[in-house]
Amino acid sequence: MRRATALVIGAGLVALALTGCSSSPEANCDSALPSGSASSLVRASGPIGKEPKVTAPSPIATSSSNRTVLTEGSGATVTGGQLVELGYTLIDGSTGAVAGSGYGNQSGVLPLDTKASGVAGVLSRGVQCTKVGSRVAIAISPKDAGAQSSAAGAAQIYVVDVVNTSLAAANGAVRPSVSGFPTVVLAPSGQPGITLPSSGGAPKKVRSELLKEGDGATVKKDSIVVLQYTAVGWDNKNVLTTSWGAGGPDLASMSTGQSNIQNQNSSVLPQAMLGQLVGKKVGSQVVVETPASGSVPAAAWVVDILGVR
Repeated sequence: MRRATALVIGAGLVALALTGCSSSPEANCDSALPSGSASSLVRASGPIGKEPKVTAPSPIATSSSNRTVLTEGSGATVTGGQLVELGYTLIDGSTGAVAGSGYGNQSGVLPLDTKASGVAGVLSRGVQCTKVGSRVAIAISPKDAGAQSSAAGAAQIYVVDVVNTSLAAANGAVRPSVSGFPTVVLAPSGQPGITLPSSGGAPKKVRSELLKEGDGATVKKDSIVVLQYTAVGWDNKNVLTTSWGAGGPDLASMSTGQSNIQNQNSSVLPQAMLGQLVGKKVGSQVVVETPASGSVPAAAWVVDILGVR
């Protein structure tokens, strides 16, 4: 069936070897959708991760979005800042008919951003603080659905399977620091602050230091990776690019550098940086120094490896 919404991204890039995080500084459930009468009308049967048989009366109307956990999973808890793999079925609340679905290679990847507007934000709050392996019915009000609303007063109904989730930040074992590399200080969320060395000048060649050593899946040259990163220019000390604060981690191709975030800026991640991630494991944090190349200035990157395909 057709894709239900462009806000659920990543068709064909899922089946990720995402590694769930058991705890996170963003594991706050206050913004999660409340339970409600509209979502409680939905029934779904069948194995998690495969398209279920969904039944719901019609029409279903609601003035506020709500959720019902139909099946509670036992995996990692979904929190803000993760990339979540979702199987989903969309039901037209005005007719009860299936309007779209995505499972297996067509399942969706959602950056969990509970502050986002529209359908993406409601879906994020709908799966927030559920566990991997859960099945959730989410009733989206016409106001929250906006232009995607099926009919006046009718809810947009999603039945969502939480298939997998990435880490929210690198959680590997801390490695001893190496003299001469940039100094990195982490906020409670895991977001890095970077201080460049006061002497020595900009790097003339690529080099890297492993700050945290993960024990998850290994990054390969042709992997699709889930990353959080910040790059600081060596000369002006300004942030050149960052995925932190962009609504969730980036999903990027190691072979091409194409990414969800950088593509919006008509740019790609540099191979000089990506090459230093090959052989590293999920959960690792790496600082990479890259020299100037053409119009691209020398930079210091701090990269968290959160998932890999």
